[in-house]
Amino acid sequence: MNGEAAGQLPRVLVADDEPAITSLVAEMLRYAGFAVVQAHGGAEAVSLARRERPDLILLDVMMPDLDGRDACKVLKMDLALRDVPVILFSSADERDVHWSGAGADGFLQKPFSIRALPDLVRRHLPADG
Repeated sequence: MNGEAAGQLPRVLVADDEPAITSLVAEMLRYAGFAVVQAHGGAEAVSLARRERPDLILLDVMMPDLDGRDACKVLKMDLALRDVPVILFSSADERDVHWSGAGADGFLQKPFSIRALPDLVRRHLPADG
C-alpha cells in the first residue's frame, strides 16, 4: 500500500526509545516529503503499525520493552504487515545484530547520515501499491 500510489505521502513509522533520535529522523523524513508516525518502543511500534498501516518501518534494535528484532518478527508474522519493508538500525555492529534472521529488509548502522536517510527509505519502498 504505497502512499504515493494512493495520491498520499508515503507513510514511515519510526521507532526508537531515544526521543531525540526519533524526533530528528522524523523531522528529516517529513522535510523530504514523507508522512511520519513515531513510536518510542517496540510494542508501541507494533501497535501503531497495525493501526496506521505504514509503507515502511524503521526500528531501533535496542529498545527496553520489545527490541527491534522481536518487533520485526511480530510484524512479519502479521498477514496485513508482512510485506511492509522493515529496516533495523543500531549502534551495534551489523554482524552482531543478525537483522536478516529477524526478517528485516535492511540494516542501518548508527551513527548514520541523516541526509542520506530519505534516499534509503525511497529505495526500500514498494515500487507499486
